[in-house]
Amino acid sequence: ADELALKLGEPYGTLILTGSAIVVELALIAGTMTTGEQNPTLARDSMFAVLMIALTGVKGISIFLAAQEQERQLDAPLSSPSELASMNLSGSSTYLSLISAISVMALITPNFAHLTDEANFTMPVNVVLSVTAVGLYAVFLTSQTGTYRNLFTESPEQAQWLEGAAAETDRSMALLPSMSLLAAGLLLLVLITESMGQLIETSITDLGLPSSMGGVLVGLLVLAPEALNAFQAASRGEVQRSLNTLYGSALSTLCLTVPAVLLIGELIHTDVILGLDPLEMVLLGLTLFL
Repeated sequence: ADELALKLGEPYGTLILTGSAIVVELALIAGTMTTGEQNPTLARDSMFAVLMIALTGVKGISIFLAAQEQERQLDAPLSSPSELASMNLSGSSTYLSLISAISVMALITPNFAHLTDEANFTMPVNVVLSVTAVGLYAVFLTSQTGTYRNLFTESPEQAQWLEGAAAETDRSMALLPSMSLLAAGLLLLVLITESMGQLIETSITDLGLPSSMGGVLVGLLVLAPEALNAFQAASRGEVQRSLNTLYGSALSTLCLTVPAVLLIGELIHTDVILGLDPLEMVLLGLTLFL
């Protein structure tokens, strides 16, 4: 996936990474939901874990690595603020606006709707939420790869610095080997997710851990390759590509996981609780604000 991202460039490269991560996440959540004891908060905990890990820890480390790499490359002290590692603020603000809107609708609003006895919606409202999430993501992808593509590439200052500081990436290699290996790896992961789901549920039960640990483990497994890619891109000074990877994972997690888990819940006749606990709502709100 990382090789494909380098060859295809932005924003198509990060879409490959995002698509790979969402396949893994949905397979893990589906495998865990359909095996062992029912965990109605698994999807909620997984989405919350992905948001917090991506938007706080991984993002912070990525920006730090990019700044360190640029400082190492500079031969003289900074002469102007434009020489600092910078991001494309228009693209980043677009990502964060959508992430904020969907996360509030899916993870906070259910606590205040009072449509059911638990922190979830009724089926008609779930249908509206699912259609809204998928539709919004489709419109976003169309804009990201079309008219507004320039908002999701490196800022002019950063692009100019990268041209002078980094060697040209060899993009002449064939795409087929990388695509084949990526497809084979994803297929293997999908095939073993049922066993992984059983392992996660059994481990949590045997160790007496809270059920929310299942969501944390799923979030860590999903974000591990994304985090590695973000760190590698940041260490090369590619700030926007690193952020696109993280923001794209967070947005796709919300827009695609919510409809998928609601559908799975209906098919296996189990409740899916989306509303966060009060402390988690405060942490999510603070994270989005910062």
